[in-house]
Amino acid sequence: MKNWLLPVVVLGVSGLGLVFASDRGREQSRNFFDRMVSSDDPLREFNHAVEEQLENIQRALDQLSEALESPHQISH
Repeated sequence: MKNWLLPVVVLGVSGLGLVFASDRGREQSRNFFDRMVSSDDPLREFNHAVEEQLENIQRALDQLSEALESPHQISH
């Protein structure tokens, strides 16, 4: 089962090499990345939502870390 990994990697890398070797391939990839950066891109909204969720998770983890680091007072 592991014998398929090397040929797949070689084919993938050679395919990318072929895309960037031609002028048309470089132009198409440049256009693709330009479209990804454009302001009306639907992925921009998704990326923004994911970014907000990651910030919420980071805040929750920071609060949890602070709670775990604070000294526990045991009342008798």
